[in-house]
Amino acid sequence: MSSNAPPRRRPAVQITDSRAARLHRLARLLDEAPRSRAELLDMLQIGLRTFYRELELLRRCGVKIRLIGKKYQLRGTLSQAETQLPFPDPRLSFAEMVELSSYQGAASRRLGAMLKRVLDQSAGKTPKRGQNRQEGAEESPPKRRGARK
Repeated sequence: MSSNAPPRRRPAVQITDSRAARLHRLARLLDEAPRSRAELLDMLQIGLRTFYRELELLRRCGVKIRLIGKKYQLRGTLSQAETQLPFPDPRLSFAEMVELSSYQGAASRRLGAMLKRVLDQSAGKTPKRGQNRQEGAEESPPKRRGARK
């Protein structure tokens, strides 16, 4: 795999603070020890439907979970799972985005790229094809041929 390969796309997920906390706690519990569904339901104080929704979201985000003998277990480490876990929208201002994107590191580069895309759109520049998809942003529908204006 080349070092110029685009970063793996993450699903665009809007979650609440409490859901993010619950997902992190679920990952932490699964990292500590294999646990049965009943244990997890009790420890997280959630219903069956919520449990399966959370498992599905973790898997969609790339967090690997296995079921062995009716016990769920995190594959890999908690820190590996944390790189995939979604986080609630921090509701940053433009000034805060500029500040955070000025630091070194992969997260700062991603914030800088997001900021650049927004500023380019604000200036009337159109993004390159597929560029909006990288961070899970919505893309405008393709224009139909022969569509009337």
